[in-house]
Amino acid sequence: MPAKRRTKARKQPLQQRSRETVAVILEAAARVLEARGLEGYNTNAVAERGGISVGSVYQYFPNKDALTLALIGRFEDALLAKVRDAVAASEGKSLTASLNLIVRAQFEAHAERAGLNRILETEEDRLRPASSGASAAGELKELVAALLARHRREIARPVDHDAVEDLIVISRAMVDHALQNDLSQASASRRVLRAIEGYLFGPRRDF
Repeated sequence: MPAKRRTKARKQPLQQRSRETVAVILEAAARVLEARGLEGYNTNAVAERGGISVGSVYQYFPNKDALTLALIGRFEDALLAKVRDAVAASEGKSLTASLNLIVRAQFEAHAERAGLNRILETEEDRLRPASSGASAAGELKELVAALLARHRREIARPVDHDAVEDLIVISRAMVDHALQNDLSQASASRRVLRAIEGYLFGPRRDF
């Protein structure tokens, strides 16, 4: 059997200088993807763009797939931060207003460097192991679960793991679709919110 391709970072940067080097590498990788797409994306191009040796890249990342996964992780962390802020800002607001804040946070996270994020979306399913990103995904679910729990009496279905996961999948898929098709954020946000509310407020059906 062929050897399994390594996609994890070689080591975690612990010192300030190492963290700065990794930040330079990741930003260089992002800019190469934005400028050249996947066809022009490789470790040599990243090293050249970052003004560092390719050996410095390999010191932290074994290949370009590991770099891409790190970029995906960076995006997930940024998305999580925006959703965290949205949930905090939703305290005392109606469920509809709170959901609207979360949808807006998703659009804002995806809209920042939208071209790069579209590439990362296409690569995510191919690259991400089942365990990768578990921390960010877990916290995102906790945030959404806490929000729904505050409005439990308004929701027509049980606020359980399935409801939280469905809500995240519905909103994320629709945000991705809107961005890929250049829909206006205002129009797309209304559609996402309508779909979420239809799921949460619609009549309960057991199968």
